[in-house]
Amino acid sequence: MKVVKHILVAYLSLVALFTVALVGAFSIPSRVIEDNVRQSVRQVIDDGEVFSARVGEVNPLAVDVFSDCLMLGIAYCADSDHPLQAAMDAAFMMQDGSTIEGGQLMMDGTVADKPPLTVYSRYWHGNQVVLRPLLCVVTVHTIRWINVALLAALLLALAAALWRRVGRGEALAICLSLLAVMVPTVPWCMNMVPTFYIALVSSLLILWRPSVIDGTRALTLFFVIGGLTAFFDLLTTPLVAMAVPAAVGILCRKPARPWRELVLMALAWLGGYALLWASKWALAGLVTGYSALDDAFGAIRMRTVGVDEPEYMRWCLDKTVMMAAAVCCIVASVSILFGRSWRCLRDHAWLLLLALAPVAWTLVLLQHTWHHLFFTWRTSVVLIMAVALFWHRTLSLRHPLSVFKRR
Repeated sequence: MKVVKHILVAYLSLVALFTVALVGAFSIPSRVIEDNVRQSVRQVIDDGEVFSARVGEVNPLAVDVFSDCLMLGIAYCADSDHPLQAAMDAAFMMQDGSTIEGGQLMMDGTVADKPPLTVYSRYWHGNQVVLRPLLCVVTVHTIRWINVALLAALLLALAAALWRRVGRGEALAICLSLLAVMVPTVPWCMNMVPTFYIALVSSLLILWRPSVIDGTRALTLFFVIGGLTAFFDLLTTPLVAMAVPAAVGILCRKPARPWRELVLMALAWLGGYALLWASKWALAGLVTGYSALDDAFGAIRMRTVGVDEPEYMRWCLDKTVMMAAAVCCIVASVSILFGRSWRCLRDHAWLLLLALAPVAWTLVLLQHTWHHLFFTWRTSVVLIMAVALFWHRTLSLRHPLSVFKRR
C-alpha cells in the first residue's frame, strides 16, 4: 500500500506540475518569439536538405523537418492571452497536410489568407516548456548546439560514473551504443532529443544516488520517468527512456532476481507513461471541449492495427518477424559457441529479455514503427545495448564451445 500511495502522490504532482509549466510557457507573449520562430523555420528547412542521403528507401540520418516545423508552429500560433486553452489545444499551422508549408507561411508574415489552425491536443507537448522560453532569445541553430554540448557532457558523465561504479566494459557497451544512434542528428532534432535526455539524466541519478531505486522506490522512480516521457516525447523513441536507466539500475544494484526487477520497472514506467498521457486527453476535453479522447483512440487504431492497410500491415509484420528471427539466430549461435557456461548464460539472460523489448514494441506499434522508420529505428539502441552487455558478461572468445565442456 505504501508504494501505491507514493505513486498516487507522484501522479497528482506530475499532472499539476505539467499543467502549470505549460501555462507558464504559453503565457509568454507570442510577439516576443515571432522573429526567432521565422528564422528557425528557415534554418530547419535548410538543414533538412543537408541530411538527405538515403540508404535504399530510408534516410536513417534525416532531420525530422515535419515535426520540428510542427513544434515551431505550436510555439508561433499560441494564443498567449489564453494560455491554458493554448496549452491544451496545441494548435499549429498546416498547409495541404504539411507543417513544412505551414512553416513557410509563418516565414511570410504578410500572408493574409492563412489556413485555419489544426488542433493537436492528444499530446502534452512538454517541449514547449523549453522551446518557447529559449525562442525569446535564440533560434533553432543555437538550441541545437546547446543540445550537442549538453548531450556530450551527459554522455561523458555517464561513461565515467558507469566505469567507476559498474565496470569499464559496461560503460563502453552502454555509452557506445547510445553514441552510435545519436550521432549526428539526434542533438540536431528537437523532436528526437527528449527521450535521450530523460535516459541519460535518470541513469546518472541512479548512479549518483543509488538509494532512489532501493526497494519500492524504484517503482515510483520509473513511474515518474514514464510520466516525463509522455510529457516531452511525441512517440519517437520512448522505450529508450525506460530501457537505459533500467539496465543501469540493475547493473548497479545487482539484485538476486533481476528478471523480476526488470519487469516491475517496465510495468511502472508503462503505467506512468499511459496514465499521464491519458490524463492529457481528459484535461484537453475538459478545458477545450474538443474530443481529444476520440482523436487519441483513432490514432491508436491507425498506429497499431493499421486501419484500411491490410497489405501494408502484413508486409510490416513479415519484415519484423524476419528481422527478429535473424537477430535471435545470431545471438543464440554466438552465445552457444563462445558462452562461458550455461549457468553464466542463465544468470545474465535478463538482458535478453530487455533486448526483446524493441521487438515487442514494434509488434504493438507496427504501422507507426515502419511508417516513421527514419526516426523509430533508433529504438534499436535497446537491442544493441542489451546484447552488447550480455555478450560482454557471458562470452569467452578464447574457449569455443565451453558450455559443452565438463568442469
